[in-house]
Amino acid sequence: MKRTTSGPGAGYASGRRALARHRDLEALRRLRSAVDALPPGSRLLSNRLYWLAIALLRLGRLDLAVKSLASAQKLAPRSHARALYGRMVNGYGMAKSSCEDHDDFRAFYSIQAARYLGERKAFRDELEREAVSHSLADAWLSITSSGLLDGLDCAGKLELFRKVDARIPAAMSDERGAAARIVAVDFRRERRLDPADRCTCGSGLPWRMCCGRTSSPSERPRG
Repeated sequence: MKRTTSGPGAGYASGRRALARHRDLEALRRLRSAVDALPPGSRLLSNRLYWLAIALLRLGRLDLAVKSLASAQKLAPRSHARALYGRMVNGYGMAKSSCEDHDDFRAFYSIQAARYLGERKAFRDELEREAVSHSLADAWLSITSSGLLDGLDCAGKLELFRKVDARIPAAMSDERGAAARIVAVDFRRERRLDPADRCTCGSGLPWRMCCGRTSSPSERPRG
């Protein structure tokens, strides 16, 4: 009997079949369509985001896989997505590397780069990206050599990274700087949300690893 290729679950089913046959690019395309076909908050969305993350992992797109898992685990805290997310991310909610110092630098870089870019989706060209990267590398060397990070956990380091105003060559408008300095508030307790507090979405994770996770530059939408 011929399989049906239409209906709301067709893209998801065909995406899973493509994964099983190691046709990862086809799986990615079909699973993205399957995710887009569901309304936000659908009980089916977590499972589709999980398999989308698997396709992204196979293609080496680690940061985007973490982004997909981050959304999936909020919808289903006791799912495979939560378990995989817990194994993959560091204390900043970013893809974990083999070196803690590298994790710290990536979090610092992402926060400062997001502040610099503001509403822009990407650097204008390679020259701008290199200039910003060199400036942030110099700022990072100053921070690490000063001993400011000694004894701090991830929550403390995040506070410090957001306070630092790295000197970047291109002028940064006041609007960009203000837009990047996000202050999280717990309205139920009427106080500022500490990065180590449990996330207000109810996931049970610290805010810095859930809704307040540090996004990598590659997660910014292009276009």
